Amino acid sequence: MLINITYKMKDKILFSLTANKKTVGKLSKILNIPLGKTKIEHFADGEVICKTLTPVDGKHVFIIQSTSKPAVTRLFELLLLIDSIKRSGSKKITLVMPYFGYSRQDVSWNNEPVSCEVIAKIINVSGVDELITFDLHTPRIHSFFKIPLKDIATTSLFKEYYEKLFEEKNIKSSNLVIVSPDHGSNERAHLLCEALNASSSIILEKVRPHPNVSETLFVAGDVKDKICIIIDDIIDTGGTIVNASKVLFEKGAKEIYVAASHAVFSKDSMNRIKTVNIEDIVITDSIEKKYPHGIKVLPIADLIKPLI
Repeated sequence: MLINITYKMKDKILFSLTANKKTVGKLSKILNIPLGKTKIEHFADGEVICKTLTPVDGKHVFIIQSTSKPAVTRLFELLLLIDSIKRSGSKKITLVMPYFGYSRQDVSWNNEPVSCEVIAKIINVSGVDELITFDLHTPRIHSFFKIPLKDIATTSLFKEYYEKLFEEKNIKSSNLVIVSPDHGSNERAHLLCEALNASSSIILEKVRPHPNVSETLFVAGDVKDKICIIIDDIIDTGGTIVNASKVLFEKGAKEIYVAASHAVFSKDSMNRIKTVNIEDIVITDSIEKKYPHGIKVLPIADLIKPLI
C-alpha cells in the first residue's frame, strides 16, 4: 500500500503563486509532493507573464491561489500559469482557490455586470479540469461553472476550535446560539449549530443600501443571556459584524464570538470592530496576510490535504 501511495504522489506536483505560499509549502512537506517552480515578471506597462520552470508532462498539477487583494493581478497570474502548464503537457489541472474573489458580485442590480459569472466563464475555458474552493458566498455560484466544482465547508475547523475553547471556559452548548448575519449565511449557521449541538440558530434580517454598507434591522429569535457566535463567509469592512453585535447586545446577548471563513479586513475594519465588545474572532488562512493581534487563525491546509 505504501508503494502505491508513493507512486501516486510522484505523478502529482504542487504550484503556488503569490497568494498562498505558506499553505502550499506546508502541504508539500506533509504529502511529500514536489513544489513546482514558476517565473513571474511584471512589466513597466503593468502587464504580467507567468510560466512554469518545472516539467509537468504527464503530471496531475495542483495550483493553489486565492484571488485576494490585489485580485486582478492574482487572477492574471493564475490564468497565465494555467495556460503555461496546459501547453507543457500536464495530464490534469486541479485549481484550489481557498478564497474565490468576486463571489459577492453574483447578481445584477441596475445593469451592473454579474462579475462572478464572468470570472467563472474565464476559468471554465482556461484549461482547468476541476475547481476546489471553500465556503462560496452563495450556492447560486455553482450554476456559473461548467467544470466540476467542489465547495468545501469549513465547519469542521470551527467545530474543533470552539469545542476546545468552550471546554476551557466551561461554556455549555445549551447556552450557545449560532447567528447568521443574513440569509446568505443561514446554511453555515445551521451546520455549525448541528456541529456544536447549540441550542438554536437564528437569522438577522438585514438590508444593504450601498456596497460595503450594511444595516441590521432586527433579531429573528431569542438571544437573552446567551453566548452568540456570529458565523459568516467574509469579514470585509467589519460593518456587518459591528451592526449585528450591537443588535445582539441590545437584545440581551451575554457574549459574542465571531467566526469567518475569509478575512479580507479592508480599510479601517479593525477600528470599527473594536467599537463593540466582541469576545473572540477566529478566521481561516484562506487569505494569507498579517492579521491584527488577537485574531485566531485556523489552517486551511487541513481541509485541502485529503483532496490531493
